[in-house]
Amino acid sequence: MLTITKRSQAVEEFRRDKIENSMRNAGVTRETAQQVAKDVVYHEGMTTAQVRNRVIGGIKNREPQAAMRYESHPKKIHRM
Repeated sequence: MLTITKRSQAVEEFRRDKIENSMRNAGVTRETAQQVAKDVVYHEGMTTAQVRNRVIGGIKNREPQAAMRYESHPKKIHRM
């Protein structure tokens, strides 16, 4: 099981479908979302910020306008 570290410092199981859904919510096409989620190299314990940066890079190569929307898409902020 691959895990990621969230902004809140919680550790969670990595789920590719969540990455795809976040891209789709920002207006990225289904095909691009699936391909980017598949192409991004993930590693144990990486942060959600690292995942986000890699996803943005992948979107920029395919849909530059969608990458701008994804970058400006609101991030969830966790209060402690």
